[in-house]
Amino acid sequence: MGQPDVFRRRFAAVCGEYCRRCEPVSSAACQGCAYQLGITPAGEECGIYFCAVAQRGLEHCGLCPDFPCALFLSSAEPAVVERRVRALRRRAEIGTERWLDEQEMEGESHGG
Repeated sequence: MGQPDVFRRRFAAVCGEYCRRCEPVSSAACQGCAYQLGITPAGEECGIYFCAVAQRGLEHCGLCPDFPCALFLSSAEPAVVERRVRALRRRAEIGTERWLDEQEMEGESHGG
């Protein structure tokens, strides 16, 4: 994997977020959860990251046979969780590289 792929992949969060849309990333307070090994901008451990990556050895929650589990479903407001579920199902279907391509194109179409 080349350097550009490693750089891009750090913005594909385990929970289904695309970190380049996140305020801490855009303000340089965070470099993406994959880069920070699951430590949030507030300095806390992300339970979702540790479950998926450290305990289960998965790239993201969408690859887990228990997805969506109670931990995932309780991680955010229902609308956010629903968006993340859709994102992770799509990512599991097409792979992270293509999913990142889609996220980047979506950002460009919205002026991002």
